[in-house]
Amino acid sequence: MRNRIVFLIFKIFLIYLVPQASQACTTFALDHNDQHVVGKNYDWMVDDGLIIINKRGILKKAIYVKEANALLATWTSKYGSVTFNQHGREMPHGGMNETGLVVQAMMLPGTIYPNPDSRPAISRLQWIQYQLDNFSTIKEIIASDSILRISPGGGSGPHFLCIDKQGDVVSIEFIDGKLVYHSKETMPFKALTNSTYETSAKLFKTHEGMSNEFPMPTGNASRSRFVRTVSMIKQYKSKTSKPLVDYAFDILSNVAQGSQTKWSMVFDIESSRVYFKSFSNPKMRYFNFNSFDLSCASAVKILDINAEIEGDVTNKFQDYRQQINGDLIRNAFKKTPALRGVPEQTLKYLTIYPEYTHCRQ
Repeated sequence: MRNRIVFLIFKIFLIYLVPQASQACTTFALDHNDQHVVGKNYDWMVDDGLIIINKRGILKKAIYVKEANALLATWTSKYGSVTFNQHGREMPHGGMNETGLVVQAMMLPGTIYPNPDSRPAISRLQWIQYQLDNFSTIKEIIASDSILRISPGGGSGPHFLCIDKQGDVVSIEFIDGKLVYHSKETMPFKALTNSTYETSAKLFKTHEGMSNEFPMPTGNASRSRFVRTVSMIKQYKSKTSKPLVDYAFDILSNVAQGSQTKWSMVFDIESSRVYFKSFSNPKMRYFNFNSFDLSCASAVKILDINAEIEGDVTNKFQDYRQQINGDLIRNAFKKTPALRGVPEQTLKYLTIYPEYTHCRQ
């Protein structure tokens, strides 16, 4: 019975990660002097979500992947993190850890992950949590490809934009089964949408060279959003533009897709402050991540991203409860047409999965 449940869980992740028109997220990094911020629009058909404060010192084992004799990744979280989750705790769509490392996912049609080999395997969304749990720099994320792989499965999957406290940025993509990254000199434009970075960068260079002849591209297409995002980043002027966080939200507004843009988030890395809005509650909210107790003996804290609150919500987080995780999972799956038929036992397994993690203190 358990094998049947975990097989269904594996199928769920494949269904969810197949590219769809509404999965058109945008992420970018914006900096001035020593201030680095990261902006992200999460575009999808469902707006339910939890903001979760994850603890350091937690022993974890990767969720099941459908491979014969696959070695599952195991680790103990070195750092605490804050993540934005829609399909359950430990399965984030992005977040930031206590060192200032930010990892965000966006769908990339045509993604092909590595074939099974001797490296431990992990699922696509949990790869994000692994990076936040273990690393503080872009260099470490790139190097992790030698010790960890994302299980291939079927369909396409996300690529990732990662930024550390020093302002280093990297795009991580899996093309023809190999990790391809751009950073430093090979990444002049600190943004990512839903095309490969190389394709997007070439398009922007073409547009920049012919901007006098062609207007700024409009519409929601991946490459159009990339060009507008990078153009606004290049136009930022510290003496005449808005404060960095406000300007980041202006960029997110420019590339938003109406009701499809469910969450908009800005991470101020230096101050460890996170700002966010949602389609259901467009009021600005923020919290101070460095105010939370990240020791594993303390309770995990969560916040409904759509709660009717505004302003500083640092003190509005509540203790995690399994029922809240289950409600999130059921609502998210029920509102996603391709996932409505998922069996109840599978939802229960996803709900209780965090209980298999343990504090090492």
